[in-house]
Amino acid sequence: MKYHAAWLLLVTAIAAVFALYLYYRDQLLEEVGRTVKWVMAIFRFCTVWLILFLLMGIIVENMEERKEEPLVILAHDNSESVVMNKDSQFYRNEYLTGLKELSQNLNESYDVVNYSFADQSENGLTGTYDGKLTDIAALFDQVFEQYGNRNIGAIILSTDGIYNTGANPVYTVSQKNYIPVYTIGLGDTNLVRDLKIDLVNHNDVAFLGNEFPVEVSFAGIKAAGEKVQVSIYQGNTLLSKQDMVFDSDYQQEKLLFMLRASGTGLQHYTAKISGIENEFSLKNNELNFYVEVIDGRQKILVAYQAPHPDVAAIRFVIENNQNYQTDVKFIREVSSVSEYDLVIVHNYQAGSKILDDAALTGAVPFLFINGIGTDMRSLQSLKVGFSGNGNTTEETGFVYNTGFKDILLTPQIVQTLSAAPPLHAPFGNLSYSSALDILAFQKVGNIQLDNPLIYFTSKEKARLGVIMGEGIWRWRLYDQLRNNSTQIFEAFFSKLITYLAVKENKDPFRINIESEYAENEEVKIEAELYNKSFELINEPKVTFTYTDQDGHEFNAAFLPTANAYQLNLGKLKSGIYTWEAKTNFQDKNYVRQGTFLVKEIKLEWLNTTADHRLLRNISQNTSGKFYFPNQLKQLEADVKNNKNMATVVYQEKTFDDLIEFKWLFFLIILLISVEWFFRKFSGAY
Repeated sequence: MKYHAAWLLLVTAIAAVFALYLYYRDQLLEEVGRTVKWVMAIFRFCTVWLILFLLMGIIVENMEERKEEPLVILAHDNSESVVMNKDSQFYRNEYLTGLKELSQNLNESYDVVNYSFADQSENGLTGTYDGKLTDIAALFDQVFEQYGNRNIGAIILSTDGIYNTGANPVYTVSQKNYIPVYTIGLGDTNLVRDLKIDLVNHNDVAFLGNEFPVEVSFAGIKAAGEKVQVSIYQGNTLLSKQDMVFDSDYQQEKLLFMLRASGTGLQHYTAKISGIENEFSLKNNELNFYVEVIDGRQKILVAYQAPHPDVAAIRFVIENNQNYQTDVKFIREVSSVSEYDLVIVHNYQAGSKILDDAALTGAVPFLFINGIGTDMRSLQSLKVGFSGNGNTTEETGFVYNTGFKDILLTPQIVQTLSAAPPLHAPFGNLSYSSALDILAFQKVGNIQLDNPLIYFTSKEKARLGVIMGEGIWRWRLYDQLRNNSTQIFEAFFSKLITYLAVKENKDPFRINIESEYAENEEVKIEAELYNKSFELINEPKVTFTYTDQDGHEFNAAFLPTANAYQLNLGKLKSGIYTWEAKTNFQDKNYVRQGTFLVKEIKLEWLNTTADHRLLRNISQNTSGKFYFPNQLKQLEADVKNNKNMATVVYQEKTFDDLIEFKWLFFLIILLISVEWFFRKFSGAY
């Protein structure tokens, strides 16, 4: 901070006036000699001047030198593939010891930071070799981000060069190619005699009793002429098998299996390929996969007043979708609706107490299709969103309400239905509730009306939909005529069914848990508990018990968060787990149960050949060098002899308040003390 010279003149003037005035007016010093007075006045002047000078807030600028030693990053591959060879004990013992000695020796001359990496990096040289994935590019990204403003002298990369996730490290390291990367090539670059299952493609979900396809991709290395068997097991039960013979020394193949879904819930399957003589490893000869088998067909009741082409069109849509199961009955034949996920009523007629009670209470979702034969006067008493009586009909077309976002219709659906033949809609003294969710409006000719053609409302426990018009069979025929199929009509009606049949979760105790986790990720779970006002609370204790597929049981407890609960089970071994969560609130017990899957990762076992060419490319592109594991001493010497790795000296400006200098305080005390001594000595009190 700069100050104008006038401030110093002002401080000097004030100090001088104060000192001269004090000693000129002081009658106690009349007999004191002029020389002594001047000496004491000078001391007073200096004291006052220093105090005023410090009060100005003077800041002093300093230049300091800071030395930064070169930083050496030593990163070691901690993934499973490193020890998948005959030298596994060497890498676990002698080599790891030698690597730690290298780190200690370099640390005498440089700042050394050690990393162990696989899919993620951690500090230190652990050597557990349990990483399920290898991401070399992520390591470089982390180093460049964390130490980008530091004096990085060199990076030492100890790995087999096999990466199975992330970007190509050659491209990543090119961002900082001025930093030399010294690579140590681990593993074996020779092809080994091996069979392996690379991938199993399958459906995540299958329906009970249905067949589903499973495609097994596998490879044989140095297996020409070998006959192998590829099979699929469920537990210890053989489900299917196929034989094949390898024609060449490196061959990749695929086989298709058709399996039948039996039993519900997550089903554990294993794809296996038989071993051959002198095979390198049998750990990659099998691969587990899981399929969720559900008996999940939604049951739909179609109740009608009289036979109608609409009923046939609706039945066709439902029965053509394997997710749905349908019953078609006359309205007067309906004896129960509790077992259905949706009830579709075509041309409602009064007289079925079961249907009336269910619609009034919202016991199940309903879809009413109203037309010429609908008893509108009786239907309005069920409180389905309109009032009045429509005793005649008029032809009305479809106009999509773009403001309705709960069901997203494709442009093809909107275009087809907008041009489709009109429906016969009830017409008369009708008024509609203002709380309706309108999917489509009515139009007469080219004039859009405010009246809804298709709308939804909610009862206490379920949704309710209304189509104000019959004749949807014409939409199906028009779709066939225009698009040579009925897929658009089926897709539209399926969207209506799905929207209405889905059950809204109003349970006060909820567990938010994923259905699948990978074995290298943490299993995190959240819980929510609501009071009667549907407000989140977290005072009651929530316990969690989970059991693995071997029957071992584990207990845990949720931790309260701001207004909910959370639980971290950490990383679990692969398999199917069943769980149960419990809590008690206001003397009522709540229990939730389910299953989740931890999927195994075997990518490290699929590639058994080290990629030293990748490591040589990285070193060449960064002016580094490639080494074998027995050349650590040479590596140490080359790093220390690298003349480009020099200490960097930075000059930095520092700013200090002058008032913080302690010696000025003692100087002021000294000046005051000397002046006081002279005054006392001269008889001034």
